[in-house]
Amino acid sequence: MDPDGDQCIALWRVRPFDQWPQLEKPIEPIRIVAVLDTETTGLDPDRDIVIEIAVAFCQVDGLGRIVRVPSGGQARQDPGFPLSAKITQLTGLTDAMLQGHFINTSHIADRLNAVEAIVSHNAAFDRPFVERLLPELQDKPWVCSMNDANWAEWGFDGKKQDHLLMQTGLFNPVKHRAMSDVVSLVNLLDQEMPTGGSVIGECLDRAQRPTWRFEARGLPFDYKDIVKARGWKWNAKQKVWWTEVEEDQREIEEAWYARSFKPYTGQPNVEKMTWVTRYKT
Repeated sequence: MDPDGDQCIALWRVRPFDQWPQLEKPIEPIRIVAVLDTETTGLDPDRDIVIEIAVAFCQVDGLGRIVRVPSGGQARQDPGFPLSAKITQLTGLTDAMLQGHFINTSHIADRLNAVEAIVSHNAAFDRPFVERLLPELQDKPWVCSMNDANWAEWGFDGKKQDHLLMQTGLFNPVKHRAMSDVVSLVNLLDQEMPTGGSVIGECLDRAQRPTWRFEARGLPFDYKDIVKARGWKWNAKQKVWWTEVEEDQREIEEAWYARSFKPYTGQPNVEKMTWVTRYKT
C-alpha cells in the first residue's frame, strides 16, 4: 500500500528479446521494422556525434503484434575527444568505454535499408543524427512512437518513454543506454491499446498518413502568444514558427492563419509531409 492508502500497482521487468514468445499463427503480411536508439555527445546533430547506437529488428504481423525479435545489436563510437561530465552522468558511458571503438556504418546501413521503417521514441532527435552518420538512409521512412501514437486518447499521462512504460505495468532498471532503451521501447510498442490494436500497429498506420507542415517566418513578436496558444512551436535554429496538422485539418488551419495574420505576413509555407520526409529536422 502507498502512504495515502491506495492500492499499489505491481511492476514487471521488461521482457528480454531471447524470452519473447513466438506466436504460432501470425497473420500476414509480416513487416520488418527496426527499433532504434542513439546516445550522443550533445543535442546538435550538426556538431555532436553518435557515441552509441542500438537496433532491434522486429517482425510485426498483420494485427500489429510483434511476432519475433530475431536480431539486434549495438555499437559504440570513440568521438575523439573527452565526454562532458553531463553526458557521462546521463548515459553512463565513459571515455574508457568508448576508446578505440568505431561504428561499422556500412553494415548498419545495409541492415536498416532492408527494413520497412525505422522506429524511435523521439525521431525528431534520432533521425538527424542517424542520417548524418548513415547518409544512405536519407529516404527511409521513420516512425515516432512519441508523436505518432495517441497516448492522451488512450488514457496515458505524458509521453516520456519510462513514464509510459510504467503505466503499462513494466519497468527497466537500466536507463539511458541505447540497447536498454530499445528493449524498453519494443516492450512498450507491443502493448495492446483500448482500440484493440497494438502501439506499433497504430503508429505504423498513423505515420503513413500524410500531414501538412505550416511554417510562418517574420511574425511580429506581439503575435507569439497567439500562435503558442494555437499549438505552434518555435524552431530557434530555423527561426520559424511551425505546426503540423492532419489532412482533414489543413483547410481549417489555413483559414485560421488567414484571419489572424495574412494582412501582415502573407501566406505561410505549407508542405505535405510523409513518413519519408517527416522528422528530418
